[in-house]
Amino acid sequence: MNGWTLSRRALAVAALTATATLGASTTATADQPKTPAELGIDQLTQAVGNDIAGKTAVANIARADQLVAAAKLENVQFTPFSYLAPTLGCGFNMPFSLTNAMAVTGISGGASSLPPGSVSFQAMAQQNGFPLASGLMVAWLNVNNGRSGITALDDQTEYNLPALSKTAETGAGTVIASLWGTIDYPNARCVVLPTVGLFTVTDTPPALQSAPAPTDPAKPDASTPTTTPDAAAPTTSAAPTTPATPTTPAQAPDAGSVTPAN
Repeated sequence: MNGWTLSRRALAVAALTATATLGASTTATADQPKTPAELGIDQLTQAVGNDIAGKTAVANIARADQLVAAAKLENVQFTPFSYLAPTLGCGFNMPFSLTNAMAVTGISGGASSLPPGSVSFQAMAQQNGFPLASGLMVAWLNVNNGRSGITALDDQTEYNLPALSKTAETGAGTVIASLWGTIDYPNARCVVLPTVGLFTVTDTPPALQSAPAPTDPAKPDASTPTTTPDAAAPTTSAAPTTPATPTTPAQAPDAGSVTPAN
């Protein structure tokens, strides 16, 4: 066997080893599926497309997801978003102001009740007057179930004006959300830059306060103590009547004082 043959065998073994190593690394990578949160971020990235503000919002969600995973955060319920959203074009300190964004994850009572697994996003700008149009958007991601979405805050008030709110069915879990967009006022347009928040959504309906059962007027109220007469206590009789003054009986005539009839 000459040196050339040995060299060819050595190259063949090296090639086979490299191929096996590459195949093993590819298989190892393929065996690691993406987490629900990563799949949700991919969906959000496709949904926002080339929108610059939308891309910033999704990037904020991805960074927050890394923090949640690293710190193993649970039961996080910051009702406001983490910070006020910087806003351009309107406000009390033109041309820069702040917009307050918040999320409600569980309330009860009347028309304001939220179903389990839902969160209501709301916003309020520092601008006088009633808003005429809402271009606010919320990108949200449930890091536990992988559900995600982009929700427009397009609720209307009873006067057909923007309510700057919207309820999203996120399911139970830790929800990361980012809010951005525009709000039109009669003389100004607010350009709201992205802000991010972290919330916990439960699948348990909020406890409802049960109204007290109506009481039957014919039956005594159990909450009102009833007094029973004490057997040892003397009974009080009616007021005593004044005894009648005894009449003096008529005296019989004395036999000696009778005057005989003539």
